[in-house]
Parts: sequence; C-alpha cells; structure tokens
Amino acid sequence: MSRRTLIILLFVSLALNLFVIGAATGAFVLGERMHRRTMEPRGGPAMLVAAQALPDEEREAYRKALRAQAGAVGPKLRESHKIRREAWGRLGADPLDAKGIAADLDHARALETGARGDVDHAILEFAEHLPAADRARLGQALAQPMRHGGHGDPRERPPAPPPQP
Repeated sequence: MSRRTLIILLFVSLALNLFVIGAATGAFVLGERMHRRTMEPRGGPAMLVAAQALPDEEREAYRKALRAQAGAVGPKLRESHKIRREAWGRLGADPLDAKGIAADLDHARALETGARGDVDHAILEFAEHLPAADRARLGQALAQPMRHGGHGDPRERPPAPPPQP
C-alpha cells in the first residue's frame, strides 16, 4: 500500500469517526430534550390544563363535563368559522359589501362568544359541587395564562399548578 493511499484512508477514517461521534451526541441531546418535554405537563387552553389541579376522581369528572360541553358547542363554533370564512371570501367582490361582511363577522363573533360562555357556565356548574379547597385550586389554574399555543415564549409564562394527589 502506498503512502498516499494510507493518508487518504486515515482522513476517511477520521471523517467517519467524527460523523459517528456527532450523530451519537446529537441523538443523546435530542433524546434528553424529548424525554423532558414528555414529562412536563401538556400545555393548551387554561380550561384543559386546569384539570391537573384537581384530585384524580374530580379530574376525570371535570374532563367528562368538558367533553360533554365540547359536543354541545362544537356545532356553534363550526358554524361561526364557516360564516367567518365565507365573509372574508367575499372581500374581493366588486362592488364590496362591507356592511354585509361586517354583519356576518359580528354574527360569527356572537356565535363564538356564546359558545365560550356556554363552556364557562359548564365549568362554573361543575365547580359548585367541589369542596372549597379544590374550587380554589381550579380557580387559580383557570386564571393562569396559556402555557403553549398562545403568543410569546411559553418558557416565560408561569408554570401550571402541580397535580394534587
């Protein structure tokens, strides 16, 4: 084997070793991040994250109440989104019917606000039957800003309350 071939093989071996070490290090770091992320409480709307503040049996009852309410308000929200999409879709029409579009957007907003109000009332009805301490924890959890999916960096928001045993 010539000296030149030996030097080429040495550099190829060095490059391959660096690649393997980099890939292993990257996989380890990424794996650690993914593991930490799955161990943290999930983010989302405050009303869903708030369930973590309740004891197990009440947490399940709360989630069941929210699921039932979601089924009731889902059609209102879908109708609201449909009206809003159709209204914005007419923005390019000539002549522009600004008053008609505004009226449709107002109607869509009223439907959405009504649906949100229905959910708020369902949570309130659920909370009426909780002991005072659990009701206080639920209220504190509901008052927290959204952790993920909202605006800004989720790491700058306060943590959700710890789950109760």
